[in-house]
Amino acid sequence: MGNIKETYRRINLDDYGSKLHMQEECLSKLINHKDIKIPHLGVVRERLKDKRVLVVLDDVDKLEQLIALAKEPRWFGPGSRIVVTTQDRQLLKAHGIDLVYKVELPSRTEALEIFCQSAFGQKHPPCVG
Repeated sequence: MGNIKETYRRINLDDYGSKLHMQEECLSKLINHKDIKIPHLGVVRERLKDKRVLVVLDDVDKLEQLIALAKEPRWFGPGSRIVVTTQDRQLLKAHGIDLVYKVELPSRTEALEIFCQSAFGQKHPPCVG
């Protein structure tokens, strides 16, 4: 799930409604079923507890978001992996996440190579100006 911070901010619901909406979106993506509706917050745990999944939660900025989307490892089946990106290391600690990998920004040269590979399909820029 990309840009959780922004998605959570746009949802104009109470706390329970926001968490329910985020779980619906997460479950929809995980089981590849568009616009799924769930009756309560326990459905994600019920549906995924036996499934091995890879969940990527991008740009998390509130503990409530982590609680809504991945409260406990046992919500997901054995072998599942949950990747959380955030700028707030304290948020990870507050949720009990011990395995933290700090990603450094690429150098200017590496950033240009990544951009060119993505934009033009080649490692070196077609023109440098």
